[in-house]
Amino acid sequence: MQPIQFIAYYYYSTAYYILLVFLCWFTTLYYVGSNGQKILHTEGSFSQGMAVLLTVLMIFFIGLRELARDFGDTIGYSIHYNNITRMTQYQPVSLKTEWLWENMQIFCRNVLGMNVHDFFVFVAFFYFGGMLLVSFLLMRKNLWIAMLLFFSAFNTFSYGVNGIRNGLACSIVLVAIAVLASTESHHTIKKVFCVILMIIAVCIHRSSMLPSVAALTALYFVKDTKWALRFWFASIIISLVAGPLVESFFSALGFDERMSRYSEGKNNEYYQSAVSSTGFRWDFLLYGAFPVLLTWYVSSYRKFKDRAFSVIANTYLFCSAFWIMVIRASFSNRFAYLSWFIYPLVFAYPLLRMNLWKDQDRRTALILFAYSGFTFFMFFIYYFGTTGFRGFDQYWWR
Repeated sequence: MQPIQFIAYYYYSTAYYILLVFLCWFTTLYYVGSNGQKILHTEGSFSQGMAVLLTVLMIFFIGLRELARDFGDTIGYSIHYNNITRMTQYQPVSLKTEWLWENMQIFCRNVLGMNVHDFFVFVAFFYFGGMLLVSFLLMRKNLWIAMLLFFSAFNTFSYGVNGIRNGLACSIVLVAIAVLASTESHHTIKKVFCVILMIIAVCIHRSSMLPSVAALTALYFVKDTKWALRFWFASIIISLVAGPLVESFFSALGFDERMSRYSEGKNNEYYQSAVSSTGFRWDFLLYGAFPVLLTWYVSSYRKFKDRAFSVIANTYLFCSAFWIMVIRASFSNRFAYLSWFIYPLVFAYPLLRMNLWKDQDRRTALILFAYSGFTFFMFFIYYFGTTGFRGFDQYWWR
């Protein structure tokens, strides 16, 4: 396959976000006038089909992007992939290395004969396909809104074109979390399957060990969301009081060699020039707090008891707490993603599965409006505030 030519690479992010905000706000208009709960009970095959169609569109749109610096690590991945030859040896199986990612590239290149664009489509298929499968497992009655929440999440585009290996691994973990959340206690085979998925994810990107361990902890050890909420709030205090010590502790554990590099980056001129800011990121904390607020509302204020939501919410809280404790590290957004990839699911599950309000249609529509609006606003701030809507002033106004 060849890259998409009818949209220039510098318009890609603009086209993506404008399309998503249009779809989200159009859906908002459809539901905002309703005082009922159609959103909980109506299973529309048309909307489900549209969700699948949109997912397929995104797979090819993201997978067939050009090889350009605007897509971050895309160029690095493409160079590495194109350097694979018949002489390239498969890496041995080891839980200490990310052997699966390397061997997958060698297999796709030498056995399947994929060019780099085919390979990116392959990765995007599992990245977005994982989100679709999760939505189908947990929220099939409203697949459309569930997928809009995933697509319009703050980091979805970035980890589809930049940190694609991390994004792929986290999507696999997301499927494991969904299966665990929807599995009864006696279904041992399904739980073993989830552990296998987690091992696969870790062998693609070792950082996925964090959400994997967090999900198993939420399933077996800390089942009460109140304790997870307390731990999340405690992590803020720990970070403010002893953040550097905690950061050094996690680095010493060898959790991921990137952890050490990013922690040391605060004193490295190259890393300092590569990130917008370091220190305690109150803006990131505020963004990550919205699912916490919803979790508190559902589990503590309204006192809903839902095993699946407890597993999902507690996993998010544990991952977010870890990130808060290392929030001062350079590139801390990469650690934030280890909780933010669960962000859409924490919103989608209660809004589309739990009877929270009599006018659930209207409130869900307003939340979708604000949710997608925030993402579009951040895109506007980051891009329009510096270079305009990606490419507008750089290529039109000269």
